[in-house]
Amino acid sequence: MGAPSRHALGLSVAVAVALAVTQALAVAPFTAGDEVAHLDYAWQVWHGRLPVFEEGLTLRPEHAWIPPVQWTAQHPPLFYLLLAPLVGPLADAGHPVGAMYAARLLGAVLAGVLVLAVRWAAAGVARPGSPLPLVAAYVTACSAVVAQAAGTVLNDVLAAVLTTTLLGLAVRVARHGLSGPLAAGLVVAAAACALARTSSMIVAAVCLVGAGLGGLVHRQLLRTAALTAATLAAVAATAGWFYARNVRLTGTVTGGNPQWALTHQGREARSLAQVLLDPVTWDRLPNLFWWGPVVPRPVGTLLLLGVPLVVAAVTHRRVLRGPVRQVLPVAVPLVAALVAVGVQTTYATSGGGLYPRYMLPVVAPLAIAVAAGLSALTAPRTADAADAVGTVGTVGTVGGPGRGGRAWRRWVLPAWTAVVLLDLALWLATGQGGSAGAAMTRPPDTPVGYPALTGPAWVSAVAAVALAAAACTAVVRLLRAGAAAPRAPRDPAPPEPSAR
Repeated sequence: MGAPSRHALGLSVAVAVALAVTQALAVAPFTAGDEVAHLDYAWQVWHGRLPVFEEGLTLRPEHAWIPPVQWTAQHPPLFYLLLAPLVGPLADAGHPVGAMYAARLLGAVLAGVLVLAVRWAAAGVARPGSPLPLVAAYVTACSAVVAQAAGTVLNDVLAAVLTTTLLGLAVRVARHGLSGPLAAGLVVAAAACALARTSSMIVAAVCLVGAGLGGLVHRQLLRTAALTAATLAAVAATAGWFYARNVRLTGTVTGGNPQWALTHQGREARSLAQVLLDPVTWDRLPNLFWWGPVVPRPVGTLLLLGVPLVVAAVTHRRVLRGPVRQVLPVAVPLVAALVAVGVQTTYATSGGGLYPRYMLPVVAPLAIAVAAGLSALTAPRTADAADAVGTVGTVGTVGGPGRGGRAWRRWVLPAWTAVVLLDLALWLATGQGGSAGAAMTRPPDTPVGYPALTGPAWVSAVAAVALAAAACTAVVRLLRAGAAAPRAPRDPAPPEPSAR
């Protein structure tokens, strides 16, 4: 990766961190029940125990909204092991607000790590030299949902980092075959996913199946069998005890209590057909770019996500044709995204919420698809399937043949960025809660509470806007330069791997 690419990637990481810090500062402490429950989990881990659903919260900060039960108790403990050294000492010293802000800032760091992970995973999907991974990293950095989940005490971003890493390993196995380092990485990442978030395990399973198919396609039967056995053993050894505990306490592996939610939270069960036919499902679930209720949510869904996805589908319509070795690295993330949608819509049938952050385990496939559409509009030659994802053959470009030098093209990514940042500014200016479920101020019927750090939040937001402008400029330059450069040669056919 050359200096311009490193510069663009560094700016994208800074954008993600700045947006997450903005979220962390703008939202008043303890305005979301999930946040204080996650904080309590970390505090209990610091004291050497795990929470129990029916026992409620042990850490009960003054002025905090306290949920009636410990509804994060079903989550595996990895995230809370990371939080415990930050939360425990501060909470014990009587500074729960400081503990909360420390936990939020750790989430901001994880947002930057997620951008790096998406870039790395996308590089396994894309052709060598393609700008697509950098565009995907930038798209991830601009995601409102990434910032909201990272700037709130939630375990979603850590789970997304791990599933994205696992996806990157799987597509490399699909493309190049199993090697010792890739196999070791898959085993470690799978075990970490099992300890991070239960729902991410299904996406992890898709990635592992893809890696196994990659090993078989490359005629590595013995290595694939060894990988399967090692992964199962590692997951059982590291996380089996926790899921056995869930079964003992709740009767289910997931540890969820859907009946309690139906009874006490006003939720209702629906059929799968009702969920699938509900427009709100498709307006809300995949929307990674909506900050708050000022700009209508369909704007984010249609303009920021829908249009790039349609363009990507048109310009890359042949990527699933060709030899299995070339199709599999693209098919694995696609199937992972479809499975994630299926899992969340099924979850909604029992009264579960449809929150965009639940799609973060597949943020990489979504970011890659959005990046492919934006790249095709900005620099049509990058819409060539051979340039983008390394498959055989080319496809038509959006806007027709030729140099693709229409002046409007260079403004596509800046315009997309401007809509994202305008939504952020309106959210900050109005002080209304966004899709993370937290409020920027205490409700009117709660006169006593902690104020949001609105002034520092605006400073962070201005910094994020400046960084986003610089990152956008750098990415557009790389896209335009890539469109003008000679085509890179296709990957040579790999040698036949050993069957061992």
